[in-house]
Amino acid sequence: MKPNEVSIYELERIDGENLSLLCGLPDVGLVGIISVSHIIKELGMKEVGYIDSELFPPLVVFHQGEPTYPIRLFRKENLLAVFSETALPPESLYPLTRLIVGWSKEKNVSMVVSLGGIGVPNRIDIDEPKVYGASSSQKLRDLILQNGISLMEEGFLVGPYGLIAKHSKSLGVQNLILLAESFPNYPDPGAAASALEALKKFVPISVDIKSLKDRSDEIRMNARELMRKTAENMQRMGKSQEYELPLMYV
Repeated sequence: MKPNEVSIYELERIDGENLSLLCGLPDVGLVGIISVSHIIKELGMKEVGYIDSELFPPLVVFHQGEPTYPIRLFRKENLLAVFSETALPPESLYPLTRLIVGWSKEKNVSMVVSLGGIGVPNRIDIDEPKVYGASSSQKLRDLILQNGISLMEEGFLVGPYGLIAKHSKSLGVQNLILLAESFPNYPDPGAAASALEALKKFVPISVDIKSLKDRSDEIRMNARELMRKTAENMQRMGKSQEYELPLMYV
């Protein structure tokens, strides 16, 4: 492995038709990580690969005593998921997101889905977080509106999902972005539940949203250290720039 290089390693050959890739990367409220982790467990998705780089923190993750990579690929039929269990240094994001989108194009992935959060100051007063959508594809933007989801019409998106959107537009890969109103610096299972409800309108999955909500306190406790490290990295990457314009609050 070369320094500053990010690589995907397939544990089994990944190919197929009409593949969709879900991205669960650390960002606002850990919405993507919480929602994608829930999907992986609910659907019993199989680990089929991992992503590694010297740019990532020097750590491994232990599950049932077995060391494994913190960023892994999962699959169930034509659904793929990339899922990170560690905070990602800002300097790793460009090569990581470029790799994810480039690999998706090579595999003829029909849609890359970014699940994340939008930090809102009054989140504590919101019972059902609203979800906003955006896409590099006019067809998907039309579908966002048809499904009753508001478009992110103006503003900035900083971080891994912003870079995935940029690389997707450059390489001609369909990218769907679904962002739920979220606590900016606290793990937010409620926002993840809203993001999953929106996702069901684009990807035919059967997952129990109620069980996610029931585990909210447990998830917040388990994810608090990851959220702390993610918040530090978001500050370094200039995440506050997202709030310089009204963004999607229309």
